[in-house]
Amino acid sequence: MEPSLFMLKTDNEINLFFKGVIYFNKNEYTSAHHSWETLWKNIGNNPRRLGLKVFLQLIGIYENLYLNKLDSVRYLIKTSSKLLAKNKEELKSYVEVEDIANFLNIYKDKKISLKVIDELKIKRNGVEFTKTSELNEHLPLPHTKGTKPAP
Repeated sequence: MEPSLFMLKTDNEINLFFKGVIYFNKNEYTSAHHSWETLWKNIGNNPRRLGLKVFLQLIGIYENLYLNKLDSVRYLIKTSSKLLAKNKEELKSYVEVEDIANFLNIYKDKKISLKVIDELKIKRNGVEFTKTSELNEHLPLPHTKGTKPAP
């Protein structure tokens, strides 16, 4: 399968993705999972959703840590790293992938805790998503990278 097949095509898809990012950064993993799972289902059986799996697996890492399933955590870290690398260029259109890649690389062989997951923040164009008001902002399409959301 070719890399860079993850692509959000509609405003609704973009909004669902970034709502998931905001929820993730607020450590609201159930809400993040719901947003990303809804997006996964909306895209359907299409290869362009492959990069989204990285974010669903980040939620899986948290859930498996919570259940103390450390073998599953290690597996998800390794598969997430591979998916992130494979889809890195396309994902860069939406988020800064280096922090995620560094996080996965650091913890592939180290003990990881729930607190560590809580400290991971996903950034878009160098901006952390933490304000609730950002849920309602218009987010630019990926081809407008570098522009700021409309006020």
